[in-house]
Amino acid sequence: MDCLLSAATVGSTHGLKGHLKVYSLSGEYDHLLSLDKCILALKDGGEKEVSVEEAKFAGSIFLMKFASYDTPEKARMLTGSTLRIRRDQAMPLEDGEFYVADLYGLKVLSAGKCLGCVESVSDGAQALYLHIRTENGIRIVPFLPVYVGSVSIEDGTLEILLPELLG
Repeated sequence: MDCLLSAATVGSTHGLKGHLKVYSLSGEYDHLLSLDKCILALKDGGEKEVSVEEAKFAGSIFLMKFASYDTPEKARMLTGSTLRIRRDQAMPLEDGEFYVADLYGLKVLSAGKCLGCVESVSDGAQALYLHIRTENGIRIVPFLPVYVGSVSIEDGTLEILLPELLG
């Protein structure tokens, strides 16, 4: 399965049949209800393709059960994993929206001049952090409107409003 997007994190077990609490990274769950297979990025760095036996809400908790993980003890091995899915299985985007994965590789521009490239993205306390490779090394810029202007996935560009952050 190539072009995978991180869609959810796998939490603790729930009940006696191997169900796991799952937390959507986008806050949307409809696309997770129809999954039949996905990849789990395991805590140890490995990956495992799993078949989804059941996906449901139990009150406000979203639960998933994976084939061959029929007990809490077996299912517990998947706790802390990241659930990854194909782009066509992800929640459809609205106009102007993009996936975090789409930011990777964007050229970073200021006044039309290329200052670097988005190498990676990480979570921060208030925002995502863009790790931008420049001629001076990696610079980290919060993905906030005060620092980042327009983003054009189609053109492969991201506008930085304060170029001095990359100096």
